[in-house]
Amino acid sequence: MKKEQFVKLINELVSLKKDADALNKAFKKFEPDFSYISFNRYENLIVKSLEFAMNDTSEWVSYWLYECDCGKNPLKVTKDKKTVPMKTAEDLYNCIMNV
Repeated sequence: MKKEQFVKLINELVSLKKDADALNKAFKKFEPDFSYISFNRYENLIVKSLEFAMNDTSEWVSYWLYECDCGKNPLKVTKDKKTVPMKTAEDLYNCIMNV
């Protein structure tokens, strides 16, 4: 998959995750006892499909989405004693391709 396609898909996934969070906040505001609606089955399908398409056997996509909170909390990744950036979808693509 080309970088531009990958970045577009990851950014759309992040947007969908934000929309799901906004929906949950709206439901919670409307009904304070509301707990949470989950779209994990769809999200997992998209994540696994991206990992498969990118041959991401190290599961960098999952790592970036969940451990790094979509790049908001980039954890240290190193290769050959050099830090690999993990802030953006472009960084994620580069990591998958080079680490």
